[in-house]
Amino acid sequence: MSEPNAIIISVVKTNNVLKGRGVLQRDAATSESRSDEKRSENLVDLVYRNAGLRGTKEALGSKVGGKWRTISYAELYERIRHVAAGLSALGVGRDSKVGLMSTNRPEWPISDLAIQSLGAINVPIYPTLEAAQVAHIIEDSGAHVVIVENEKMLQRLQQARESAESLRHVVTIEGGLEDGAVQSFESVEEAGVSNPISNWEQGWRSLDRDDVATIMYTSGTTGPPKGAVLTHGNILANVEGVTDALPLRTDDVFLSLLPLSHVFERTGGQYTALALGASTYYAESIDKVLENLREVRPTVVPSVPRLYEKMYDRLTSQVAEGSALRRKLFETAIADGKRRYEIEKSGGTVGQGLALRLKLYDWIVFKKLRDVVGGRLRFFVAGGAKLNAEVGKFFYAAGVRIVEGYGLTETSPVISCNRIGSLRFGTVGKPLSNLEVRISDEAGEIEVRGPSVMRGYRNNEEANAEAFTEDGFFKTGDVGEFDDEGCLKITDRAKNLIVLSTGKNVAPQQIETNLVARPHISQSILLGDGRKYVSALVVPDYEAVRKKLGTDATNEELSEDERVRNLVEEDIEGATKDFASYERPKKFALLSRELSEEEGELTPTLKVKMPVVREHYGEAIESLYF
Repeated sequence: MSEPNAIIISVVKTNNVLKGRGVLQRDAATSESRSDEKRSENLVDLVYRNAGLRGTKEALGSKVGGKWRTISYAELYERIRHVAAGLSALGVGRDSKVGLMSTNRPEWPISDLAIQSLGAINVPIYPTLEAAQVAHIIEDSGAHVVIVENEKMLQRLQQARESAESLRHVVTIEGGLEDGAVQSFESVEEAGVSNPISNWEQGWRSLDRDDVATIMYTSGTTGPPKGAVLTHGNILANVEGVTDALPLRTDDVFLSLLPLSHVFERTGGQYTALALGASTYYAESIDKVLENLREVRPTVVPSVPRLYEKMYDRLTSQVAEGSALRRKLFETAIADGKRRYEIEKSGGTVGQGLALRLKLYDWIVFKKLRDVVGGRLRFFVAGGAKLNAEVGKFFYAAGVRIVEGYGLTETSPVISCNRIGSLRFGTVGKPLSNLEVRISDEAGEIEVRGPSVMRGYRNNEEANAEAFTEDGFFKTGDVGEFDDEGCLKITDRAKNLIVLSTGKNVAPQQIETNLVARPHISQSILLGDGRKYVSALVVPDYEAVRKKLGTDATNEELSEDERVRNLVEEDIEGATKDFASYERPKKFALLSRELSEEEGELTPTLKVKMPVVREHYGEAIESLYF
């Protein structure tokens, strides 16, 4: 498949630092097909256009009572209208902040766009956050209405309500006793049907790209989460950049796996699909992904690398359990498929012999693998964490493309991505056509400027001053470089942020600070970048431990003492009780001595040198993931 839009990166080497800028070159067909399109000025217009162009087409699908049920574009638009009127009756208007705490379901985009249609601002709240974090987001944003999915989330919200003075109304999607302050989503929607807003359409049409659409809270390296202020124009520009880069189509079917409170799914799986007039189906759960893939038969699936790693592990383990002949056939087929990748990557042509073998393998091996993912998948999209290059090559060999991209909440989110016709595993591809991306001379940090970069952090001028350069580039906190073909490679993280293979971000500093404040912990280091869960290296406060246990045992002896492990485990549980479950260490290892500057493990300012720690304690770290 050829690449529909070529991105040229002008690369200049200055003091061994590569700088790049994306410049769009559309092919004639793309330019002609879009030349008479009027661009949308706000996100509500995406649904409005498709309600008129393809009103009966399925917009959203979800499984209810064991059966898939769909909502057409015309129905979606009308439900947005009704919920907007119901929210208006609760006092939601221009610049109001409304929290949305729910898993993926049709009510999420309905609420999202209903809020925005009133000129209000949606504040997504990750559904697994603990009460203290929920309270911070509500307080910082000033939300006075929160839409919550179910009783379990409502309980956490009620705990947060004690310190969230702005919160006045709660709307529950599933049940919940109505008591004046808590109302059902159904009743809000019915109120909107009974009392519509006469000038609603005129109201949302007045919104433009400079109006704020959402505040998305992202984990920082220090302190509480920061609210990235994103406008309608930020998100629309990112959708436009993505649709220029990838061959997406109106007849595409998306399977939505990642939480819509995460910017990757929200832009890549919601707004992009709505802009195209495509259909989106919500997966039931991560445990039912393979079942849902076979049922929905999607053509495009955005997800995090962990999904592809699990599929890879499952497929290879199944092959390992088969006969020797089957294993040999599979291994040979994959090896030839990878050979095709290397040839095509270098711009070469696959020889006749290899082409014939691949055609045979496609019939007897690869088609079965593609059937596992529904049989009509055009490509996966990987984001949120680093994709293992070998996993990418494995799927490429089988005729399943994985497009890896890179971005942040603050950039709406996509900064760069691979292109279908020129996948480069180990890189995150070329920058989007409407962005400027460069590498700083000082630290090799990736910096980006363009219409999808956030307005700034809410209520945080200090963070804003640190986040941008004098000439307006956003500092990503990631270290990178451009290769000879202009593809961006992430080489390190300037920010002390852990990105799990599930796509979740964990800011370790506050957790580590809480840990060392406990009575039996002297030092702690959180681990987990690229892994599926957080773990920790812990140095106990051995003097405190000796007093507690009444012993004169050495550090080495105590580091292997089960009683010490129990004390530390209690401290970890107490220190992390207010953090989300994915932020809490699942496992930990005890070190027998403190990290020191003398051993090269700490800088003169006592910052941990992670490469040295990994070298010294590699075996202990690996033991935490087996």
